[in-house]
Amino acid sequence: MNYNLLTYSIYLPIIFFIMIKIGWLFYTHGEIYLIHLFQKNTQLVKNINNILLIGYYLTNLGYAIFSIAYWEQLNSIIQIINSLSYRLGIIILGLAILHYNNVFWLTFLIKSKSIHHGKF
Repeated sequence: MNYNLLTYSIYLPIIFFIMIKIGWLFYTHGEIYLIHLFQKNTQLVKNINNILLIGYYLTNLGYAIFSIAYWEQLNSIIQIINSLSYRLGIIILGLAILHYNNVFWLTFLIKSKSIHHGKF
């Protein structure tokens, strides 16, 4: 039995679910946060939110392709579970770090701009 094909068939639906569902949650709920940060400048918020969503999708897609291209040969169910846990854990942690990094820098830039120039 080819364990790699089995692993890919488990991995791909999970990564696509993470990509679509979590991306859409970030997009919809992040818009409220961005509207507050940018003082209701809806056009700017829409543009920034679209750029963040595209970056999110490209990051996920790139990681999924990269991880499948360099997946080691699997020979047991234990290796499948370990490999899936590791690869999915890496993408989830990486996305969390990127998300909080975006929130930090957007907040920092807005606050520093409002301190130095009055209002945004």
